[in-house]
Amino acid sequence: MLIFLQFLHVFSQEITWTNYSFAFPQFIPLIAEKTVFSRTFEEFGQILNISIEYNGEFDEPICNFDYQYMLFQRQPDTLIALVTDLQQIDIDSLKTEEIQQGFSDELISFATIDRNLILLEKNGTIHHLYYNDGPALTNYTVYQLSINQGVNEYAQILSDTQSFYYVDSDQFVKFNINNGSLEEIKIHSWNKVNDHFKIFVRQEYVYLINGISGMSIYKMQNNILLLVNKFMIQDIYQSPGFTNLNLIDYSIDKEFLYLLDHENGVKRFNLTSMHIDKNFFISQKGCKVISVQNNQIILIQQNQLFSEIYEGRIFNDSWVLIRKKTATKQIYRNIKQFDNYTLLISNPTNNMYQKNLIENFSDPYLYNGDNFYQMEFLGLIEMDTDFVVGIYKYGVAIYYVQEKSAQISCQARLSQQNRVTIRLNSTNCLNKNQSDIFNYCQCRLDYVFDVHGVLMSPYQENLYIYFCVVAFAIVVALFVAIFLIIRRYQLKKEKIDHIRKSRRTLSY
Repeated sequence: MLIFLQFLHVFSQEITWTNYSFAFPQFIPLIAEKTVFSRTFEEFGQILNISIEYNGEFDEPICNFDYQYMLFQRQPDTLIALVTDLQQIDIDSLKTEEIQQGFSDELISFATIDRNLILLEKNGTIHHLYYNDGPALTNYTVYQLSINQGVNEYAQILSDTQSFYYVDSDQFVKFNINNGSLEEIKIHSWNKVNDHFKIFVRQEYVYLINGISGMSIYKMQNNILLLVNKFMIQDIYQSPGFTNLNLIDYSIDKEFLYLLDHENGVKRFNLTSMHIDKNFFISQKGCKVISVQNNQIILIQQNQLFSEIYEGRIFNDSWVLIRKKTATKQIYRNIKQFDNYTLLISNPTNNMYQKNLIENFSDPYLYNGDNFYQMEFLGLIEMDTDFVVGIYKYGVAIYYVQEKSAQISCQARLSQQNRVTIRLNSTNCLNKNQSDIFNYCQCRLDYVFDVHGVLMSPYQENLYIYFCVVAFAIVVALFVAIFLIIRRYQLKKEKIDHIRKSRRTLSY
């Protein structure tokens, strides 16, 4: 009975948190797991920096803090090799002419409509996959475009809400996949495009961004391209002092098209009114990659052996630079932005980069980054809130994406009352100044960690529980053994008494 009472006593230790929060007066309940309390900080947004102070009977570091991070988990058996994995080819087995010609089988472009994923192979092959809810790609089919082989410089595929498009320097083809067949229509009035170009389709309008030639806008009508407008350097800047133009990249955020000019900086075009924003300009020369999402802008300047990353917030007619980072021995060529993170694609080493942080505030651990991919990686497509499709040069894979919030866990092993003061620099809190462009704020959370009775570590608790169980089993076994011995003695005694009684009866 004593052991059983001690067994119950392990689970009856009283642990209480009393919240005295001055700057954040809302009571925040903590989750108890035996002797450990923990909670997450979703409501604070991105935690930039944290400090934990103790003031009590013992100066024991009873709390640990983990910063937020993003987790990519590739789903089992979802890596689909759509073309030959040339990385596994034995080069000694190839002929000289094959080596001189190079490898042609690889994916070079991709596009989606709803849950349909289309990938373009270098030789003109079209791969069609359909994405179901959850980690699955189904209905995989392969088609061949009827394009002139070998005339595919700057080849790429695009999509609007209803159709896919194949584009290269010489031709523009519209296609759809219906009932397992490929339907192609050639778009007329497409003029040969020299040099590298960017192109996208939006609401029957085709936007062609072509280096020193500026930007041309076409309307697609009855499969014919009709020129609507053309913007040269004098149309884009509309002010003296700008003599060179080289539109190298673009990004779309809401109703704005952001044009990256390698020679000058960033201008903005209103897709609704079809006019250049005269007042907007970001003076950042030499950049080759741009990405804008929810007014968060990232520019990348590429050099021979490293890349420089500029991160800022668009505010009114310009931007505010938050921070600059140099990545040595990496040349970033593409960007995929998430809510609080960015995937910087350099191949073969790709890096996750956390946004919204100021380096003199944040912990260095947060912006060092983690390398998630070690393949030739083209990009990511978000199919729903939980899963993304990663597209490589030789296939695709499905990843489960999870953004982990910052978390604190506290554990006390001694009977004590300890006041814990937590100071947070974060991107969100109740007393936030909404007029501040950065929207960073500081919170102070004060707790009283009050433990009555001596607590054990989880290992000690488990060891003690096992000991109690074993001891209890031994006591039960002894009780059963004593009972059996007594019962055996009683049976023998009854048998002897019965024999004696029988002999007496016979003697009479």
